[in-house]
Amino acid sequence: MSTIVAVEGFKLKGKHGVFDYEREKEQTFVVSIWALLKEPARNDEIETGVDYAFLQRTVHDVIVRGEPVHMMETLCDKIIEIVSGHVNVASVKIRIEKPQAPMPHNGGLAVVERTWPEGRTF
Repeated sequence: MSTIVAVEGFKLKGKHGVFDYEREKEQTFVVSIWALLKEPARNDEIETGVDYAFLQRTVHDVIVRGEPVHMMETLCDKIIEIVSGHVNVASVKIRIEKPQAPMPHNGGLAVVERTWPEGRTF
């Protein structure tokens, strides 16, 4: 049996993007992150698992408080770097959506997904 702890559909504002104006004005990002545990939590103690609040705080700190970056891939990597360092995390999957991403045509949703370790599927 495996355990996944997740936060899905977390909406927050950040200043990230390729264009200067994207790094000057806040835009909406929607993040979902899943962490596969190495071991299931034991004895009903939060310290033995992965707290979903840890996942949410990490996403918030990188997107809202972190330095602006050009690419959503970079945001994914920064978040994965922190979450993968947790003692009970075996793998991570993250999805970042940018609903108002500037694109040449109307419609569509800009999305980047990353997994760690590379090639891992959930």
